[in-house]
Amino acid sequence: MSDNLWLVLEGGGTRSQAALLDGVGHVVHSVNSADVNMHFTTLQESQAAVLAAVKGVLRGAQVSGSRVTHFVSALVDARFGVELLGEILPNASYHYYEEQTVVFARAGLYRPHGVAVVAGTGATAWAVRADDGRECVYGGWGSLLGDEGSGYALGLAGLRAAVRAFEGRAEAPSRLLPAVLRHFGVAETTFREDLVFLAYHKPLTRAEIAALATVVTGLAAQGDPLAARLTAEAAADLTALALHAARRLFRPEESFAVVVAGGLTNAGELLLGPIRQGFAQEFPRAVLHIGAEAPAVALGRLALYDQHANNP
Repeated sequence: MSDNLWLVLEGGGTRSQAALLDGVGHVVHSVNSADVNMHFTTLQESQAAVLAAVKGVLRGAQVSGSRVTHFVSALVDARFGVELLGEILPNASYHYYEEQTVVFARAGLYRPHGVAVVAGTGATAWAVRADDGRECVYGGWGSLLGDEGSGYALGLAGLRAAVRAFEGRAEAPSRLLPAVLRHFGVAETTFREDLVFLAYHKPLTRAEIAALATVVTGLAAQGDPLAARLTAEAAADLTALALHAARRLFRPEESFAVVVAGGLTNAGELLLGPIRQGFAQEFPRAVLHIGAEAPAVALGRLALYDQHANNP
């Protein structure tokens, strides 16, 4: 194993991920941990998640923290360094990135020029120009203030549609109610009591609500009319957000990348098709990419790329 080891941490409002890479970008080990977005967690909870991820990846790789030469992180609204990790990683230098750059890196693009779209629990669009450094960010306001087009928004819409179906008020024929019953393991006879308990007394977390998005998109792919409509509305919201960001920095005739990453990309063309079509109409030279590489691994390879670029 290389003596040049990079411990990489990436995380947001659903989960965090740590990866250990060698000096040429090979993955030694990776683990997942809890979320670290301090809009939704306390400092202590975020610190615990970071420590669990760092210790977990070292333990899984059977590597001492003293061998780690670089620590790289991109966390939503959090930054941890030697004050938390100094004893575990006594010989590491520390490198910090913004979360948006990870989206481009997940598509193998290490010099961002275009629009990065996060389609996960939340929804954000970040536009950046490599030539003059201008950038802008839209969305990402969280579940109370925005995040239209996100997994949370779609999951909540599906949950509310199931409630209406239970009461006979569904706008279209749908299998959402039995799908939600199966998802939560509750009976239709006690649906009202059980769902109210889950929603308000448990209560359901943002991540648990966002997880329902896969139920909705799965039914939409099978032709369920109501699920298809909800999915189309989420895709339209995400497309509008991405186009709004693009219009602020790019002209219609310019060429740039549009990178979409996050759990909702698993819906395939149900989500990506409207984005592709929207950009084809307004920005015909824009190229759509899917950010498919694991976030922590992508971040580590970005950091390695930057090191080599700065030290040829």
